Amino acid sequence: MRFSEAVNEEYMHNKERVVPIALAIITAAYCVLFFYFVVRAKIWIPVSDTIDWILSYGYRLQAGDWVGYLWAPFNEHRIVWSRILIAIDVTWFDGPGPAFAFFGLLLVIAMVATVCWEIQKSDFSNSLKATAIPIAILLLLPANTVVNIGMPIYCGFMHTAVFALFSLVLLDGAAEQGPFSNYRRAAAIAAACLAAFGVSGGLLIWPVLIWSAWKGGLRWNWIAVIACIGGIFCALYVHGLHSSYADLSFNLAALVKDLDYAIRFLGLPWSHAHQLVWPARLVGGGILCLGGFFLIKDSLSGDVTPRLERFGLALVLFTLLLAAAAAFARSDFGEDRETPIRYGELLVLAHVGLLLCSLGFLQRVWCGAYRRSFQWLALGISIALLGQQIVAGRLAVKEADQYKESWSRFVAGDWTPEMPHYVYWDRDEARAKLAYFRTMQIPHGE
Repeated sequence: MRFSEAVNEEYMHNKERVVPIALAIITAAYCVLFFYFVVRAKIWIPVSDTIDWILSYGYRLQAGDWVGYLWAPFNEHRIVWSRILIAIDVTWFDGPGPAFAFFGLLLVIAMVATVCWEIQKSDFSNSLKATAIPIAILLLLPANTVVNIGMPIYCGFMHTAVFALFSLVLLDGAAEQGPFSNYRRAAAIAAACLAAFGVSGGLLIWPVLIWSAWKGGLRWNWIAVIACIGGIFCALYVHGLHSSYADLSFNLAALVKDLDYAIRFLGLPWSHAHQLVWPARLVGGGILCLGGFFLIKDSLSGDVTPRLERFGLALVLFTLLLAAAAAFARSDFGEDRETPIRYGELLVLAHVGLLLCSLGFLQRVWCGAYRRSFQWLALGISIALLGQQIVAGRLAVKEADQYKESWSRFVAGDWTPEMPHYVYWDRDEARAKLAYFRTMQIPHGE
């Protein structure tokens, strides 16, 4: 009897390990594919906005005004990170790309490690953490991140997303007193400033940082410091910026249009494809409703929100603010226009944030009858994400090849109807700027 019990116990133990092992294998394959597609989908040529960035670098190189070069606005953004990386690429490499890719990979790896460490050091059961960590990795490394790493003009959104996440994780929990608590708060404030040097949407981290400080029990003097520094930084940042056109009318039709854009924004990366717009609307609407539910529930609850859940809520709140800002700034975009894939990097914050918000609920049911069901659901989700990574990664490689082929034909003197999309929006300007690169002997990937 004892032997049969031991055999049965060993059988149940091995059965419990099936899903975690399968998740680990799928995650490993997913990561291998991610790095493979990063290499294959790289676009290390000066297309679109990158042409203007290199041109700006050339002008500033002649003038020697490096502060002006870094702080110079680009549309409604101050792309300090991109300007630094362009300078490195043009100085040390033959055209833009390598510095962006190396810095982007470092940031993404650090972001994934940070989220996984936060889950690992939580009080949840080991079996739940063994399921949550692989899912978090899958959510943080989608195929659109491949595009954002491989194409310099998209990297700014990744810079903003990662530094915003760093800011929140550094500040949250800082109410706990310790020898490094003040340094941690200062680092959180610095990271919040750096987040806006990707794209201007990073400015929205400041109200989220204040919310996180309040919910985390930080003293009011520190909340005031964060608010003052954030206000001064935002004022300096927006001074002299170009304001893009936005429809300021608040009639019902305009509000519906803005809401639809916000939902499509939240439905990325699927809303980038015309044939998936309606499924993407369902996903975006689900994120909006679920995120709103978690935030309202937390506001109405008198209990102290656990650190990991509070961190997830902050990520969701930041993404919802970005969706609202994007809907306002892009209110003139028609419904027939695809939602830009470059925004997709910001949405991974909402995806992993919702996961972190759900862990408390999952822990409560983990020891019940539905544990196995949730494990198999997680396995099914991971398989679906792996399949999506393969399909989307191959499409990214195909698109990257089209960019590179178009650039080669352009520098050879050709101009075809698709080149305004793949090279530059104006043929004459593109040829004039290429001639300038050649005259000044500025490397441009030719």
